[in-house]
Amino acid sequence: MQFLYITLALLASYLIGAIPFGYIIPKVFKNIDIREHGSKNVGSTNVIRVLGLKYGIPTFLLDCFKGALPIIIIRYVLGYQELNLVDIYDISILYGAFAAIGHIKSIYIGFKGGKAVATGVGAVIAINPIVGLSGIAIFFIVAFSTKYVSIGSVVASFLVGVFMWIAVLIPELWIPSQHLILNYQSQSINLTVLSIIVLLIIYMHKKNFVRLLNGTENKIGQKKKNK
Repeated sequence: MQFLYITLALLASYLIGAIPFGYIIPKVFKNIDIREHGSKNVGSTNVIRVLGLKYGIPTFLLDCFKGALPIIIIRYVLGYQELNLVDIYDISILYGAFAAIGHIKSIYIGFKGGKAVATGVGAVIAINPIVGLSGIAIFFIVAFSTKYVSIGSVVASFLVGVFMWIAVLIPELWIPSQHLILNYQSQSINLTVLSIIVLLIIYMHKKNFVRLLNGTENKIGQKKKNK
């Protein structure tokens, strides 16, 4: 029965993560298909590029929220015990990972999507708010200092991964001692899933790396050179 509950929770996480706010908001408010504009990416960065912060910021926040929502529902609303799932410090990151996969390959728009940076950040915030919010701060610092959103995304994703490794390997840094649960089997699952998602997000920026090397990557405040 536990396996069934976990499977259903993962499926629900994917379906929530697959909600394409980067497609819905431009379509509803401006009647455009974001997949035909800018980088054609269904993510908040492209919405900002095409429509500006007015529509890009809500898209970013909603993409973050859908990464956090499955974890919030399972951990805090329904509760692990009620669902006969694993304990509170077990495999929450797996549900966030499936939300990120849903964002990258959305069933609602032909398995297209974005790069899951915002969705991944939302999942991390739900698990460890300090690390997640630090990731957002790092993103803005790097992005605006280098003028490249892609560099900010990659650096922030990598460092969030490193910080989460530290948080898992040294849980005393953020889990009160009276609630500390050392389940090394589940922690290995957490670290494996985390590493895969970070590498996947970095891989999703491969075209950005090529443009950076060619000097054609779009800078903040600059109109896009390449699609």
